Amino acid sequence: MSEAAFHERVDNLFLQVEEILDEAQSDIDFVNSSGLLTISCENKSQVILSRQPPLQQVWLACLAGGLHFELVQHTWVLTTDNTQTFGQRLTQALQQQADETLDCSPLDNLPV
Repeated sequence: MSEAAFHERVDNLFLQVEEILDEAQSDIDFVNSSGLLTISCENKSQVILSRQPPLQQVWLACLAGGLHFELVQHTWVLTTDNTQTFGQRLTQALQQQADETLDCSPLDNLPV
């Protein structure tokens, strides 16, 4: 995939994450700047999403650790375990850190 196509797909992914976060009942703030989407939870913890163009990956940093995802057939999957998706792991991170259950599964079937 070209670098431009990668950036377009990640921009779309981050936009969809923002739309999900807008539905949160708790005080979740987010800032999208310079290729990073920083999510700040009420308890002062953060979830950070970043794009890695040279690797064509999206990284998710949370209390559970650093997770790397690559695009496989229209779904961002964990590079160490191709059965776990970005949406699943983001849902888990937000449950743990924001104590809020948000359905991030739509992130796993974004249009190309």
